[in-house]
Amino acid sequence: MQLLLLVGCLGSVQLGDLQVAEREDGGLDVSRYTGKPLVSDLRFAVGRGDEAYEMQAGSYRQTAGDTTWTPVHLANRQGEMLWTFELLDEANTPVGSVTISPAASSTLAVQVQAFDGNRVRFDAACTGDDHFVGGGEHAWDTDHVGEAFDLWVSEPGIGKVETDDQPDDWFITGTRHASSYPDPFFIRPEPVSVLAQTNARVSVDLCTGDRWRLDVADAAATWLISDADTALELVQEHAVMRGTPALPPDWAFGTWADAIRGADRVRAVVAELREAGASASVIWSEDWRGGEDLAFGYHPKPEWAVDETLYPDPSGIDAEMEAAGFKWLAYFAPFLVEGTAAWDEGVPYAIQDDKGEPYTFLGPSLEDTTTVDLTRSAGYAWAVGKMEAAADVGFDGWMADYGEWLPPDAVLDNGDPLGGHNDWPLAWQSASAEALDGRDATFFARSGWSGSPVYAPVHWPGDQRTSFDADDGLPSVVPLMLGDAIAGVPFTGSDVAGYQSVGNDPSTKELWMRWAALGAYSPVFRTHHGAFSDDDWQFDSDAETLATFASLSQDHARLFPYLRGLAEEAAAIGTPLVRPLFLHHPRESWGRTDAWLLGPNLLVAPVLEAGVTSRQVDLPSDTSWFSWADGSPQESGEKDAPLGTIPVFAPAGAVIPTFAEAPDSLVAGPIDGITTLADVEGARVIHVFAGAKGSFTEADGTVYTSDGKATAPGEASYTLTSGTITAGGLTLTIEGTVERAYTVKVWD
Repeated sequence: MQLLLLVGCLGSVQLGDLQVAEREDGGLDVSRYTGKPLVSDLRFAVGRGDEAYEMQAGSYRQTAGDTTWTPVHLANRQGEMLWTFELLDEANTPVGSVTISPAASSTLAVQVQAFDGNRVRFDAACTGDDHFVGGGEHAWDTDHVGEAFDLWVSEPGIGKVETDDQPDDWFITGTRHASSYPDPFFIRPEPVSVLAQTNARVSVDLCTGDRWRLDVADAAATWLISDADTALELVQEHAVMRGTPALPPDWAFGTWADAIRGADRVRAVVAELREAGASASVIWSEDWRGGEDLAFGYHPKPEWAVDETLYPDPSGIDAEMEAAGFKWLAYFAPFLVEGTAAWDEGVPYAIQDDKGEPYTFLGPSLEDTTTVDLTRSAGYAWAVGKMEAAADVGFDGWMADYGEWLPPDAVLDNGDPLGGHNDWPLAWQSASAEALDGRDATFFARSGWSGSPVYAPVHWPGDQRTSFDADDGLPSVVPLMLGDAIAGVPFTGSDVAGYQSVGNDPSTKELWMRWAALGAYSPVFRTHHGAFSDDDWQFDSDAETLATFASLSQDHARLFPYLRGLAEEAAAIGTPLVRPLFLHHPRESWGRTDAWLLGPNLLVAPVLEAGVTSRQVDLPSDTSWFSWADGSPQESGEKDAPLGTIPVFAPAGAVIPTFAEAPDSLVAGPIDGITTLADVEGARVIHVFAGAKGSFTEADGTVYTSDGKATAPGEASYTLTSGTITAGGLTLTIEGTVERAYTVKVWD
């Protein structure tokens, strides 16, 4: 319903559930029709600026970027079903326009067009109680109130300074907000969200003064203002804005272990994981295309085909791994390096310089490098073909690395390297998605922009340092994953135990143990050998570490019914698996980065410091809590956390289905000699935490509903398809289509 209401010479219009009203001082106020304020004193500007960058190592230094902004005012409002304004300068000359229309019942589209300029601005008043959660992946924090920075896809750097002022070694050390995956989407209190729909650079100022703004380096942009009853609904809406997130196969929710340096090592890892009792489903070999020891670590060779010296008969290796219950993943990067077979084959499809020659730069291997022009149909098809060839010989997916290294002055076949820079990761990821379409396969990516989860089923938040450093080591994983969540990334997991050892020591046993425990309660649990693989602590560096890895992998695998149920919801309506606490507990700090929720029912509080065996855990006060480990009632306070363990808690009302037995592998099966997904699907343990009603829906549609009223802890077992089970005085109702053996454990 859209009504035009005039009050004196000022107007207001209801567009869906939102209302826009003119102010006497010339701005606009946006509110819900009920009067709930959303955006106050909204104003606009247009400008003209230049933009140029120097790129080194995938990082960018702006060498030109001054903008002259034109003071404007709204005039000549027209329309009833939507509003349009002219933007007039001080001489009352039209320099731009604004169009406000409903994009959905609770979303306004605000489009600003500059007539002669190439910059547009969205500008509003701060309220004094502001928060800005979002902006994509950032290592320091998730609430960016009081900060100003650019959203521009780049290497995040090895280590970070605490500000957004670039250091002298800007091409190595990152700034506070340098990010492989920025996203121009923010949630504010009320709650209300704002999204800049653009692929151009977005500069934000989030209440460093008394106003907040999002500037877009383009002649036109649309901002979406969305209202919802909860912040979680805004996250869901953003996640499905460009299509629902891609869903990885079931086995992707198993444990992933890395194995490099050849077929013998792959076979050895397969054997030792099975012997140790690990529940592991994936082996990934970064050096499938060859590897070399360089001054900065062991790295894959820059080829696009299997190295059959290192991995002879890859189809045969894959068959062995399938028989042991493992999927095998490879590695791709978009680079072409001079002097390689890939260069000779792929250089006709490379990006070009202004002379029509391949555009080269110093690449990750410190050699003359270019990248495939993904805007050229033949180049895109070449990349897809190389990926399909890898899948054809037996690989079940890969790491789709990079996506940040697009020189801003390159010449593309069909695109603008500045205006389309932030969208480049999606082009790279869509090539992998096309190559794997219809296969039992997946891939994981690190770079991104709005819409990336539509293509990339799994995301990892870049190459952390092998350290406890707050800027870019283990502690940074939490804000990075929480930023992923707000950006609409449902399936994420970090490198256990980091990757980079430039400027810091290799990983230690303590770091590995802490990171692995964190990984076990992430959607994706995956190890990485690290750049200096011979020096880094590995999952099999000693017997205790291997045993801990096996135990944590079993914990992760038993959670599959819960994780897969959450995944189904994510694929349907965009709900992330990792969630900031405030999404379910609104009184919690919006900027909290010491813990997360895995779905609504598990609060994960990792140990992020070296040399400690306990940590303070502040549990939300709006409900009662229980230990996930033993079901005991819990209060906020210091919690024991020996190496190899992690404090995890469940709220009253939580209903969490798990496997009764951790399978050897989450591949579908059956496979002789090991337990697979098919072997354990028929039994569940349902953990029910009393004190409130609760429910959970599995991926197959089975619904568990608890009445929340227990008289004591209890346990009961039945085999049924649908019905009720009573334990400890609590009743659990099961509505299913599959007969299973259920054990219900009630914690009170």
